[in-house]
Amino acid sequence: MGRLLVLAVLAAVIGLAGCREERRILKIWSATDAVAMQDLLDDFGRRNPDITIQYTEFNTSELHAAVLAAEARSDVPRPDVVISSAMDLQVDLVNHGLAEPIDVSTKGPDWANWRGELFGFTAEPVAVVYNVAAFEGRALPQSRSELASMIRDDPAFFDGRVATYDITRSGVGYMFATQDAVRGYQSTRLVETLGRARSQTFCCTGEMIAAVASGQARLAYNVIGSYAQALVQDDPRLALHFLSDYTLVFARSAFVPHWTGAPQAATRFVDYLISPAGQGKIAEGSQLLPLSAVSGGGAAGEPNTSLSPIRMSPGLLTFLDKLKKERFLRDWRRSLFREVP
Repeated sequence: MGRLLVLAVLAAVIGLAGCREERRILKIWSATDAVAMQDLLDDFGRRNPDITIQYTEFNTSELHAAVLAAEARSDVPRPDVVISSAMDLQVDLVNHGLAEPIDVSTKGPDWANWRGELFGFTAEPVAVVYNVAAFEGRALPQSRSELASMIRDDPAFFDGRVATYDITRSGVGYMFATQDAVRGYQSTRLVETLGRARSQTFCCTGEMIAAVASGQARLAYNVIGSYAQALVQDDPRLALHFLSDYTLVFARSAFVPHWTGAPQAATRFVDYLISPAGQGKIAEGSQLLPLSAVSGGGAAGEPNTSLSPIRMSPGLLTFLDKLKKERFLRDWRRSLFREVP
């Protein structure tokens, strides 16, 4: 199954005391922090007291590998629902025939669902987080071109003080990098500039934000905005910023594998995620953002008219091709770490 980051077993999630109904186990494998999902899991548990949830947390790349391993061997643990922020890896799993088509009561936006098998249930922007004290009296970049120029023109300020994803370890980080690449040449220029600035790389948004908060980094590029927003609200050292050339928006998505032993419970859970009840619970104050966030403008109080949703489609498989991925990672390492081929 790969290395588990966290194992969160939510047994008898807010069940009814003394309930005599037979309880069903629903095994969820997810690349979403358990804390971020807690409100949803609790609310689903209240509505479905006959279901006990076992929630296992992975990072995105580990989850993808674990699900493929579960398909290859029937004698290993298998999930009933798979949730990930890496849309490309989710599309890949569904494209391998691993998903069961299910009927849901609510249809999300076209960009966030695929074939009646894969369902997006959040709309989360990708952002920049910066250290407020470090940027006092300094202008913020408005585009990737300005960010690259700013880092190039002030090497003493940025040297070793920019954080970004290690896309060799993070599936969602890899997706953000490839989506940057398809949107223009500025991506290549920015990565080269990040390399000259000896940028630090991290596995996940939480570690990047911690580095910015401590002053280890001045800013972090391509962080998950929903996670960042929750942390920024509670930490005056941090602020969130969106670039105006475009802001990637991704959907956290879920599917039911064809091997599930709890098809009704799994379908009920996925249906709940995209239902008005589930979307309302997300909007109430979860660390996540509901699908309506795309049509609602900016986040964290900062206007944003350049939202660019990543469409859930076979096009996401382009950079998962073995040769293309090897080439992309080789070029990224060469630019960021000045590796000689």
